[in-house]
Amino acid sequence: MRPSDVIIILCAVSVVILVARASGHSSTQKDPQRSFTSAQRAQGFARALNQCEHFNVFGRRCTDGPTHGDHHHPHSKGGSTTLSNFVALCSRHNLTKSNHVPTHFATRRLERRRRAYFPRDVRTDIVWRVGAR
Repeated sequence: MRPSDVIIILCAVSVVILVARASGHSSTQKDPQRSFTSAQRAQGFARALNQCEHFNVFGRRCTDGPTHGDHHHPHSKGGSTTLSNFVALCSRHNLTKSNHVPTHFATRRLERRRRAYFPRDVRTDIVWRVGAR
């Protein structure tokens, strides 16, 4: 085997590892609780004032009522099933979101926007993984 072949193989392995990590197929421990309880859903919807939390590119909030309580950071990618990772969405926006991992910027924007409608005594920060931050 030539040295150039070894370099090509090492590069290919590195790319596979990077893609696996980026897509969430790492050894991240998943929360054993997959679904939100009905009490968590009711509390999450109330925090969102019974309105979908999706904002469009112009900063306008969706006017539909929430029908889905979902993980902001997907459970399949290591997101916790806690109220700090709960997002109230209408079915259209939840199905569009699917299991995509939100960017750091999108998470910060949602946290900032929540200050306008969350009760004052409720934290707006999103802790997507137990023990994070």
